[in-house]
Amino acid sequence: MLTLTNVGKVRDSYILEDDTDHLVVVATDRVSAYDQVMSEGIMYKGQVLTATSLFWFKEMDNLLPTQSPVLLESEELERLGLNENFLGRTTKVKRAQMVPIECVVRGYLAGSAWQEYLKTQSIGGLRAPAKLKLGEKFSEPIFTPTTKEQTGHDVALSHGDLRNQVGAELAAKLEELSIQVYERASGIALEKGLVIADTKFEFGYIEETLSLCDEVLTPDSSRYWRADSLQSGVEPVQLDKQILRDWLYRHSWNGEGEPPHLPDSLRSQISDSYISIYESLTGCVFDEWPASRAKVCYVGER
Repeated sequence: MLTLTNVGKVRDSYILEDDTDHLVVVATDRVSAYDQVMSEGIMYKGQVLTATSLFWFKEMDNLLPTQSPVLLESEELERLGLNENFLGRTTKVKRAQMVPIECVVRGYLAGSAWQEYLKTQSIGGLRAPAKLKLGEKFSEPIFTPTTKEQTGHDVALSHGDLRNQVGAELAAKLEELSIQVYERASGIALEKGLVIADTKFEFGYIEETLSLCDEVLTPDSSRYWRADSLQSGVEPVQLDKQILRDWLYRHSWNGEGEPPHLPDSLRSQISDSYISIYESLTGCVFDEWPASRAKVCYVGER
């Protein structure tokens, strides 16, 4: 009934024997950094990513076509031969011909953009204003695409590189849609006391229509800050996977060799932080996911 077709860093994808138009996607508790999967997972992570992504997909439904993920209930899981461990983390999505580009949008100066700016006073290869500070908001979001590598690090693309790789028309559409989704999400998040500093999107063709796919605005794919922690030149309070990256940096690991053991206290901190993002966005209690009340939170009936 199900055939495993892809094992990613976080998600596993299955082909349905009797439905060639869809895939079953399972978000696991695995966590990666520097393109390596850690030996230990993060408690409830797959369920949080699923719940958060479903919330955002629904918010974008009237903005652009999407992969239309549907959460699988216990009865459907049982029919597919999956047990209760898959509940709350398993969706059925429309199959798409993916565009091999990571569509990164930056609204604030942070992460690799901050490092690039310090060295070259540019962001994504584009000249940036002088005297910008860490955590500073850009006058408008910046699109900084990268390749999507199967192994190793993604490679930054200039806008010219992107046009050469996918064509001028698609390159322009990817930028337009990415910024539209980011701007809508930023406004929603800010009302909930959260800042989305940057994020990445993936797109694919479903029946020849360019559609938003994969995960959307999760703590794995996005940099979330507490809005009340913003202060010019000061690192804001991190709520996303940056917590793990910062810990690994302090322990002098940059992806070479075996990753260090993640202590339970760190794993709990990351889990709690991910859950806090979901609860802040939706107003729901994560303990109820995927019970009926929690599911209301992702269908826009809050």
